[in-house]
Amino acid sequence: MADHYTRELGFELGWDLARYGRPFDRSQANVDVLAGYAAGRVYFEVPQHTASRYHAKWLQLRLSAIRRRRIVRADVTPEYLQLIDCETCPVTLERLTHSTRTGTDWSVDRINNDGAYASGNLMVISTRANRAKRAKNYRQVARLAHATGGEIIDGLTPAEWARLACLMVGAENIPDAQPTLTPLLTRIPEDCRVPLYYLFQQFLLASVARAATRNHLIKTLNGLHPDHAQRERLRLAAERLAILRKNVTYAYDALADDQIQNFLKSWFTSLPRESVPRLLRLASYFGGHQCEAAPRVGLTRASRSAELRRAGWAAAHAACRPCRARRAAWCPRRSARPRDGCDRRTGAMRRAAG
Repeated sequence: MADHYTRELGFELGWDLARYGRPFDRSQANVDVLAGYAAGRVYFEVPQHTASRYHAKWLQLRLSAIRRRRIVRADVTPEYLQLIDCETCPVTLERLTHSTRTGTDWSVDRINNDGAYASGNLMVISTRANRAKRAKNYRQVARLAHATGGEIIDGLTPAEWARLACLMVGAENIPDAQPTLTPLLTRIPEDCRVPLYYLFQQFLLASVARAATRNHLIKTLNGLHPDHAQRERLRLAAERLAILRKNVTYAYDALADDQIQNFLKSWFTSLPRESVPRLLRLASYFGGHQCEAAPRVGLTRASRSAELRRAGWAAAHAACRPCRARRAAWCPRRSARPRDGCDRRTGAMRRAAG
């Protein structure tokens, strides 16, 4: 499929609409779509398939993209939409519904509105969150997240805006490292670009529920850091996180604790650059399968910390399904409990850490 609109793309969309027998507003469709639909109606006397909600959403996305003078990339398929689907909106925390015409209905939206309808730039959120986001960019959303008073602004509370900001920061080209060193306030969607610091918080949060799992992970992570004080900070942060997690309704709220964040950021930003590739390998074991390269060699002492933060980006790419496919010892997205014995998991984590 081309990276820009062609008449063939419009014709193929109209053909598929006829093949699946999907209704659409013809007054909003261009001549290419209408021509493909007319040809499809002649060829397919009756619909050939019953469209699943993923096929219906795929057709809807393609139609919406053409109206915006954009296209849906070839890697966005009904199967891909099923991959990124979820049961709960990561912004409003409401259980998603389907075809109820309410604010809880599921919707697929671009993370970065300036980006394409492509894999890595799509997320499933509620219709209410989608309407609130509209054409806002990350900086606008971040400002709303810091609003005082707790009042609803444009349909969302400040806490919900803060969760949306977490989802959007990875898709933005931000020169400042500070936005990437913020608390992870909601789960990482499938196939969504996130800072490495977010992925670090994700697998730490998923590991602290059980003491054995927590201790194995902390031992592995501290093997990457030469500083005894930083290793102690990470241990204390993990223990405090385990306690706070028991007392919150939504597990990610525990990561908003200031003391935990101070300890985690101190450990993360002081990590030697030679340990970053090993941290990335460990992150890949927990779901970050597309990690960017480590910081460049030859940095001065003053620039090393900033470069480390800029290099700390990873794409959390479809973590759960690869885990199921390869029978991994533990899947951080689905459960906080290990699926196999501690020895196997510990060995795998040690191998990942190098």
